[in-house]
Parts: sequence; structure tokens; C-alpha cells
Amino acid sequence: MDAVICEGFEAGGHKGFTELTTFVLTPMVADVVNIPIVAGGGIADARGVLAALSLGADGIYMGTRFMATRESASHTNVKEAIVNGQDACTVSIPKDYMIARDLTNNFTTEYLALKNSGATPLELNTYLNQHDQFRSQYLGQADKSEICCGQVAGLISELRGADEVIRDVVENINDCFEKLKQKLVGTF
Repeated sequence: MDAVICEGFEAGGHKGFTELTTFVLTPMVADVVNIPIVAGGGIADARGVLAALSLGADGIYMGTRFMATRESASHTNVKEAIVNGQDACTVSIPKDYMIARDLTNNFTTEYLALKNSGATPLELNTYLNQHDQFRSQYLGQADKSEICCGQVAGLISELRGADEVIRDVVENINDCFEKLKQKLVGTF
């Protein structure tokens, strides 16, 4: 293996049932492996990058942040839904063999109501298939279909170019580091 990816529970998409966040998982893995670590989940800007590196990651990836860029293949309605998300705008959706983190919408409300009413696995899977990500990501049915999306959606307030997202991280990471150093100096 050349590297290991540490994806915290706050990340979007499909995950296991262990609810370890990036803040807990990354240092756990860093303590026991001798290969590069790539952290994901909960990272949307320079502050998240600096935090991941401080936790022991050698690199990062951002999924949801790049879904909401002008270049993303995601439908405009999905991008707008992410940008309009605020605070706790995602929810965990229990499925047969995994959990998904999705942007809260009519799909998640209806799916959870079905699940809580005792719907059979066949009924749940039929509903999932009729409201899959293809319908949101490519057909634009952003409120009626599943949008796998990380908790960082609440931090994304504007649609930007991918180059702007990267430039923002590069240009602001030193400022974030300097602010951190000032906080550390002030505590001793």
C-alpha cells in the first residue's frame, strides 16, 4: 500500500457504521502507520487543511467543497442546494450495509419516515432506486433525490471556481498558521 485514506464520519457519501470523525480517526491512524495519510471529511478551507495536517495527515481531499464549484459535473440545482445549506444541513441515512451522509431535503425526510415506519428492505431499496443520485446530480431533481454530501456544506456559502478554492487554501494557510501560533504564544 502506498497511502491510506482516513475519511471521518462527517464526510459525505457512503461510510461504515463506525462514527469516528476525522479529528479522531486521523491521529489514531497516524500513530500506527508509516505510510502517507490522506484525510477527508470536514475539510472545506485552509483551516481544515491545517487541522488535518496537525492531526498527522500528509495530504487532504475535499469532496463536497468541489461539488459546489463551477467546474463540477453536479447539476446546478445540486450546487445551489449545497450553497444554500446552513449549519446542520446534512443527515445520516441508514441503509442495509452502510450509512450515507446526505444533504437534508424531501428525499431524506421521506426515506427516514419510511425507515421509521417499518418499511421492508425491498420497499426501502425500491425507494432508493427511484430517487438515486443520478436523478439529483444529472437530472437536477435536487429536492426529490439523494445528494451525498458532507457536513461542510454548512460552510460553503458561494459557488466558486475550483481554482479559487485551491488559491484560497494556498493563500490563507499561512495566515491560519500565524493565528494558531499567536494563540499558542498567548496561552503560555
